[in-house]
Amino acid sequence: MSLNIPRIFVASLLLAPTLVFGQATKQVTRTSQSPISKEVYSVLKADKAVKHGTYTLYKGQQNKLATQGHFSNGRKDSTWTTYGWDGRTVVAKGAYQNDQPAGIWEFFTSKGELEQKYDYDQRQMLFVRPGKNKSMSVTLLAPTATGQTSPDVAPVYIGGTSAITNNMLMMRYPVEAIRGGVSGTVQVAFSIGKDGTASNHRVTQGIGSGCDEEALRVVQSLSNGWIPAQVAGQPVAVECELPIKFGLQKPVVTPIR
Repeated sequence: MSLNIPRIFVASLLLAPTLVFGQATKQVTRTSQSPISKEVYSVLKADKAVKHGTYTLYKGQQNKLATQGHFSNGRKDSTWTTYGWDGRTVVAKGAYQNDQPAGIWEFFTSKGELEQKYDYDQRQMLFVRPGKNKSMSVTLLAPTATGQTSPDVAPVYIGGTSAITNNMLMMRYPVEAIRGGVSGTVQVAFSIGKDGTASNHRVTQGIGSGCDEEALRVVQSLSNGWIPAQVAGQPVAVECELPIKFGLQKPVVTPIR
């Protein structure tokens, strides 16, 4: 038996305030110019500071889909999905519980190939795609008794290369560097301890005009989320160096206001 619902009733449902778990919400659109992005989400009508309901983030001048998820009373929950800069390729997918990642998350390369599986409940990496981060150099802080200077297993950033790349693409090109036509590579060094904590961030080779400070800020944003390097199956402390490139031709970089 079919139900004939009057069109006027359907329209009234679409125009009525959204009810999530019995609470009225209101949709909000928020834009930013540095970097260029747009957020579309719902907040409680009773408290507009509290996100409650679906959340979508778009990035870049073309408003490409970047993230989709859900909030419950200001906390992330349910499934969250992150997309690459084409707005289509999934680069991360997993669940949040009470604002914390939970269960098994999958992380993919920019080509959509599975790169990592990480269990947040057990704090255990279940799968890592074979390969090496060729851009980051890694050496042992203390050479072994045999003179070994490189770890058997390099440190791994939870989220993989796509997570690192997304952070790098959020760089803001300093106005001073734009005006002076400054471009080049800033080398940022840091340590990763036996517990996976990153520290002692510093610029070892700079280009000035505000680029050094911005490169340092971006690398420091990656401080949490490392799985330590290993020698003979045991965690070890290492020294890392990461090149951060600044190029005026890159449209994803926007000036600091």
